[in-house]
Amino acid sequence: MLGSPLENHWINIAKGKVESLSERPASPVTKDLGENTVILPAAVNTHAHLELSQLTSPLEVPSRSMPDWIPPLLAFRRSAGYDAVQGIQQAMHRPELLESTIAVADIIPPMLKRADGRQQTAADAIDSVPSSAAGLHWLPFAELIAWRSEAANNISCPHTFGLSPHAPHTVCPALLEKAIKQNVPIAMHLAETPAELQLLRHHTGPLVEMMRHADPDYDPKSVLVGKRPFDYLQLLSAAPSVLIVHGNYLDDEELRFLAAHRDRMSVVYCPRSHAYFRHTPYPLQKMLDYGVRVLLGTDSLASTPNLSLAEEMQWVLQYHPTIPAEQVYRLGTLEGATALGLPRECGTIQPGSPARFIVLHVKRGQIGRFCSAPTGK
Repeated sequence: MLGSPLENHWINIAKGKVESLSERPASPVTKDLGENTVILPAAVNTHAHLELSQLTSPLEVPSRSMPDWIPPLLAFRRSAGYDAVQGIQQAMHRPELLESTIAVADIIPPMLKRADGRQQTAADAIDSVPSSAAGLHWLPFAELIAWRSEAANNISCPHTFGLSPHAPHTVCPALLEKAIKQNVPIAMHLAETPAELQLLRHHTGPLVEMMRHADPDYDPKSVLVGKRPFDYLQLLSAAPSVLIVHGNYLDDEELRFLAAHRDRMSVVYCPRSHAYFRHTPYPLQKMLDYGVRVLLGTDSLASTPNLSLAEEMQWVLQYHPTIPAEQVYRLGTLEGATALGLPRECGTIQPGSPARFIVLHVKRGQIGRFCSAPTGK
């Protein structure tokens, strides 16, 4: 990711880290991955909801609309078998995270339900999950959901990597402003659906109906801070680091704003989740042309079949054929590492990098198939 690809080279590994790159192996103990093979740095997954990892497949929602998708999601969270902390722990041991991902930015609810009925705060849950499981950097963002201004006093999660004011319609202005003032990374779902744009612009639509079903006194006029995502981007730009999650329906002015603030603002594209919800084609090429920093994420098992960012990259290669493969790989590795402020060794293969890789076996005339490489050898 730091220069041109190296052909017919060896990666020399010692004590779980890359020691050197060479044209000949530095040790008689070798593993040849064969011809037509590309080795990439381990992936950086910049958006996930690992607490939903007890799901075995995406939710069955024929309409695939967000207002119809949320009720079965909430029903799953209320089910007897749901255990948020166990979901996070199970995700940590899935092969696609354990073997070929170096970091994951994870949104965790403020209160996590356990299978025995107990409620656990986000802070307690963070203490019970290793911050670095088998070399995986787990970066928890505490989710904030409250549309009443008095909730602005409830931000208290000192062990998080960042905060996640969930979305415009679920976070009151006072809470959003206080989250930004915490001087920590912020992740926010924004411009995710046409229903969200309708809510912002006209204070009507299915999201308003959904929120009033939860709270008859819900008043969008007292919750929203503007008429369009641009108003939120301006507020969020005061934070030290911002992940705009999805950004499916950002307009040209908003993309130009993000490009002008790319040093601290990024958009997270979740390709297979985007396809699951049947959104209009993602404007990835336009974003890159403007100079927006784009990262990749998996979202959750409620809308994707697994947590493999490698397969997300493969999806991008297939459905955005005008974008060079090398650029796609950077989105899922070095760009994510840079945006999250990870050590320089993450997202690259260079001396000192973790011995954690994605291997792409290229078949003649095909894009190829990703799999993980053995680690620590």
